[in-house]
Amino acid sequence: MTTPLSWHALFAAWDMPVAAAVLVVLAAGLYLWGARRARPWPLGRTAWFLGGLVVVVVAVGSSVNAYSGVLFSMHMAQHLLLIAVAPTLLVLGRPLALLHAALGERPVLDRVVRLVTHPLPALGVYAAVVAGTHLTPFLQGALTHPALHGLEEVAYLVAGYLVLLPVLGDSPVRPPLPPVLGLVVLFLGMVIDTVVGVSLLMTPHEPFPAYAAVARDWGPGLIEDLHWGGAAMWVGGDILMAALAIIVIGRWVSAPDHGNDLGPWLEAARRSALGSEDSTADVDDDEDALRAYNAMLARLASGRRPGGREPRS
Repeated sequence: MTTPLSWHALFAAWDMPVAAAVLVVLAAGLYLWGARRARPWPLGRTAWFLGGLVVVVVAVGSSVNAYSGVLFSMHMAQHLLLIAVAPTLLVLGRPLALLHAALGERPVLDRVVRLVTHPLPALGVYAAVVAGTHLTPFLQGALTHPALHGLEEVAYLVAGYLVLLPVLGDSPVRPPLPPVLGLVVLFLGMVIDTVVGVSLLMTPHEPFPAYAAVARDWGPGLIEDLHWGGAAMWVGGDILMAALAIIVIGRWVSAPDHGNDLGPWLEAARRSALGSEDSTADVDDDEDALRAYNAMLARLASGRRPGGREPRS
């Protein structure tokens, strides 16, 4: 019989895999080594990154992990911590920028980073991980094979990091997405969470036999627990994405040039729409020249020379 999830068990039950502990310590050590090598490195970024590692430890080593194989709702809590909360803090720590500062320019490494940080593949990975681990038998396998469960946890962390990376602007080799496109990425992430969460919420049977095999006479029933987990993904995931959207909007509004911040993609589209043949031409300069020309015509029409002098009679 499984020990009931009480307040004492919530804080006292720890089940930290050795491999996870080694990886967390290694990540912290490498980051601190890079911060020392890349001095001066902002202390705030170090705090964000280490905070993200603390969230990872809670997700994979506390009662959240210990009971993730007992309650689907607890699995979903682990899912949200690893795919949304921890990646946000890790991205704000800017580990890729630190790597670039500590090691200098590495053309091959920069090309790899530029490829994997593109938002379209990142959204594809995010959708595949969220849907593939909840709407297929994958979770059943993860519940019965510890190695597969560890792979699942890594997949959540990587998928969340990749999809938030271009939105929050971390990569030193790729400019951050303009706020408009960042909001689009977050909205698509909300759509993915909503579709999968609602699908689980509407499932009338237990799709993962491993939860039914757990002997417990406490807590919610199997279907109720499943629906709680689906609701957590839907509502909790959307709330976290909405909070990130507020951060993006706040950055946009506080930027001095927020009104003209279209980013390179939208700027290229604007040039194309205006028919500019030279991709390096500055459309704004053309518009300034056009306004100056129209002003000159207005002065001439009013009987004044371009220099502001009256015409001779």
